[in-house]
Amino acid sequence: MQPLMDLIPNFSHLGNSVEEKRPRTVVLRPNGCLDSVSSPTFTKALEQALELTTDTVVIDLLWVDFVEAEGISCLIAGLKLASALGKNLSLRFMDVTTQAAVEAAYNRQCV
Repeated sequence: MQPLMDLIPNFSHLGNSVEEKRPRTVVLRPNGCLDSVSSPTFTKALEQALELTTDTVVIDLLWVDFVEAEGISCLIAGLKLASALGKNLSLRFMDVTTQAAVEAAYNRQCV
């Protein structure tokens, strides 16, 4: 998994104009495994990205080898938070197993 600072753009150099310069889209590119060790850090990065963006967060899962139950929970929490904030969360390049697990978990929680 990439360090937190690699996941969230740094806009501190903009001073007070951060609100005016917020990105429309933020892309997160985790790598390795989304598991009990990496999920808390990724969850924090995802929450920060959703707060920062004005519209969409894209999670590029191309370099993720495996997503454990904790990672699925993290992605579901992100989908819920995005919905509550009126923003979009796009999960890209999921393998078939991860996609099925995310869909099943989402359907269980939304029913």
